[in-house]
Amino acid sequence: MPTLRPRARLLHTIGTELISSETVAVVELVKNAYDADASCVVLSFTGELQQGDGQLSVLDDGSGMTSETVAGVWLEIATPYRSQTRTTRRGRRVLGEKGVGRFAAARLADSMTLISRPEAGGPQVVVDVDWQLFRNPEAYLDEISISVAEQPPTDYASDGRVASLWRRSDLDPKDHGTLMLLNGLTRAWGEPDIVALRRDLSRLITPIGQDGNRDFEIVLDLPPEFDHLAGSIDPPDELMNPPYRLTGMVAANGTADLQISLPDQDAQHVRVELDRNHEHRDELGVLACGPFSIDLRAYDRDRDSIAQLISDGSLSLSTKGFRDLLNQRAGVSVYRDGFRVLPFGEKGDDWLTLDSRRVNSPAMRLSNSQVIGTVSIAAEANPGLRDQTNREGLLQGPAYDALRSVAVEIIAELETRRFELKRRNSSPDLPKGHGLFDDLNLDDISEAVRRSHPNDKALAAVVANAERRISVGVGRVREVLSRYQSLATLGMLVNQVVHDGQSSVGRIRRVTRDAGALLNQAPECDVRDQARGLVDAADRQGDYLALLFKRIAPFGGRRRGRPKKVGVFETLRTAVDVLQSRIEKVGALVTVSGTDENVTIDPAELQEVVINLLDNSLYWVGQVPQGSRHIDLKVERLDDGSLTLVVDDSGPGVPDEIRESIFQPYFSSKPEGTGLGLSIVGERVGDAYGGTLELVESELGGAAFCVTFNRRV
Repeated sequence: MPTLRPRARLLHTIGTELISSETVAVVELVKNAYDADASCVVLSFTGELQQGDGQLSVLDDGSGMTSETVAGVWLEIATPYRSQTRTTRRGRRVLGEKGVGRFAAARLADSMTLISRPEAGGPQVVVDVDWQLFRNPEAYLDEISISVAEQPPTDYASDGRVASLWRRSDLDPKDHGTLMLLNGLTRAWGEPDIVALRRDLSRLITPIGQDGNRDFEIVLDLPPEFDHLAGSIDPPDELMNPPYRLTGMVAANGTADLQISLPDQDAQHVRVELDRNHEHRDELGVLACGPFSIDLRAYDRDRDSIAQLISDGSLSLSTKGFRDLLNQRAGVSVYRDGFRVLPFGEKGDDWLTLDSRRVNSPAMRLSNSQVIGTVSIAAEANPGLRDQTNREGLLQGPAYDALRSVAVEIIAELETRRFELKRRNSSPDLPKGHGLFDDLNLDDISEAVRRSHPNDKALAAVVANAERRISVGVGRVREVLSRYQSLATLGMLVNQVVHDGQSSVGRIRRVTRDAGALLNQAPECDVRDQARGLVDAADRQGDYLALLFKRIAPFGGRRRGRPKKVGVFETLRTAVDVLQSRIEKVGALVTVSGTDENVTIDPAELQEVVINLLDNSLYWVGQVPQGSRHIDLKVERLDDGSLTLVVDDSGPGVPDEIRESIFQPYFSSKPEGTGLGLSIVGERVGDAYGGTLELVESELGGAAFCVTFNRRV
C-alpha cells in the first residue's frame, strides 16, 4: 500500500519559510534553551559575519540530552514530547509544543554541530547536520543520514570548547547543557542587525517587576567591532519610571483591578467591568480570551515633557536620545508564560490600532509610539489564544478579538485620567479670556529681548513662557480646524451621495412603473405573476431608499433655509429611526415621553442633537446586562417659554472625576470615541438657540443630558 514519502526540502521549508526572519529563528533557539531548564544562554558570534562565513554558537546550561533523547525526541519532526511534558522540573510552562522550533537553525546557517551532555553526567552526544543537503529538491528525507555519536566529554572538560565560551562571557563553566555550533551564516550580520537582535532579545522575557520568569539570563558575545553591544541583556533603566503607568489583572469574568499612577499623585485603585459584548463571552459570561495581566507605561513626547523628566532625574538622556530609545521600545507586546509572542509590539505592529484612534482624537488618545506595554497570558489559562503556524502572532477568532477589545478599554482608562490631569494643569497657563487667536507670534519681541538684554534670564523666561502659551493655542486651533474641515468634507460627501442616490431612485421607479405597465398588458400566466411580484418588490426597495436618502439629506452641507413649525415627537422619532438597526443590535428600549410641542426649529439641527446624544447612550447602555437597557427622550415646556429635551439612560453613569471633562472637545471615555459628540451638541444648541447642554440627575440610574432651547422654539 502506498505511503506518504516527504522530500528532504520539507525540513528546509520548516526552518526557512515558516520562520519569518533570522531574529525569530534566534528567538526559537533561545526558547528551546529555556524549555531545557537552562538558567543562562550565551549567543556568541565569531569570525567574519558574512554570508557563507562566520559562526553563531548557542550555548545553554540546561538539562542536556543523551543519545537516546537525541534519537527519540530531537530528531523527531513535530514530536509531541514537549506538549506531553507541559512543565519542566523548574516548574516552567513549556513554550515549544509543536516540535519544530529547533529547525530554525536551518534559517541561520548552512551546517550545524550539536554537542550535548546530560546533567547526570556521562558521555557527550555529537550531532552533525548539513542543512544544504535538505535544500536538494530531488532528495527524499529518508535518503539523508545524520551523524549521531557518543564521545568522551572533552568539550565539557575544564579546557574544552564549552568552558572557553562560558569564560569568554565572564561566566562560570558548567559541565552539562547543550552547545549548538551554526557554521556558514546564511546572510551577513552588520551593526544594525546586531542592534535589532539585542533590542528584540531585551524584550523577549517579561521585564523586571512584572509577571514572568526572572531565573533566565541571555548573554550576547560579539566580535571586537561590536563589543559595545555585548553583555547581559536587560531592559534600559531610562524607561523604568514613566510619568503615566497602569498595571492590573483582568479576571475571566471581565472584572479588572487596576492601579493607575499619574505625576504628583498617589496611585489610584480602580475596579471596572470590561467588554460586555456577548460575542466575546461564553454562555456563562466568561471572556473568550481568559484572564490576563497588563502593564502600561506611557510618555509624552513633546520637548517640555521630556525636559521635565530630565530635570526630575528620571532621565539621563538628551531629548533626541530619549525619543530614539522610545522609538525602539514603544509598542504593546504580548508575553505567554514569561516569553514574548512575536510580532506584537514590533515597530509598525499596531495590533490595538492606537495610531488610528489617535487620528480621531489627538488631544486625548495615546499613539503606539508613546506606550511601552505588556499583556501577559498563560498557555493553560488562555487556551483560546494560540500561535499561528509561522510563530508570528496569534490565531484570529473570538479569543483574540476579546483580548484586543479588553486591552483597548483598559488603555482608555489611562487615557481618560491623563487627559483630565493635563486639562487641569493647562488651565492656569492661559489667563481668563485669553483667546486662541490673540498675539499669535512673538518672534520680533523675542529677538529684540535677546539682543538688548542678553543676560536678563528673568525677562527671557517671561518671553519663553509667552511663546509656549501661543504654541499651545496654535496647536489647539490646528486640531479644531482639522476636525471641522473633515466634517465639512463629510457634509459635501453626504450631499453628493444624496443627489446621486435620489437620481438613481427616480430612475428605478420609472423602470418599475414601465415594467408594471407592460406586465399588465401581457397574457395571464404564472410567469407574469412571478414577474409582477419581483417588480413590486423592487418598487418597495425604491421607496425604502427614497426614505433613507430623505433622512440623511439634512446632514449635508447645504443651507437649509428658514426654520418652520415642526412636531417635536415626529422629529425625535425620525432621529430614532436613523439609529434603529443599532438600537435593535444593542437590545435597548427607546421611549419618547413628555409633552409633544409644535416648535419653530430646524428639524435637521434637532436630529443632529438627538442622534449624537442617543448614539452616546446606546454605547453606555450596552455596558449593562440585557433587559435593563432603557433610554428615554423626554420633552418639556418650561414656564419661561424655553424647551428642554432630556436624554436619560440606564447605563453605568458618569464617574465624578470626569464630569467636568466630558464636554471638552476630543475627550471620550469610550475606547474608540472621538470626543466630539457632546462638544458638537453643546456648540449647536448654544449658537443657534442660545441654549445649554448639562449633565443632570438621572431617573433611570445612568446618565441624563438636558438640552435647553431658549430661542426660536
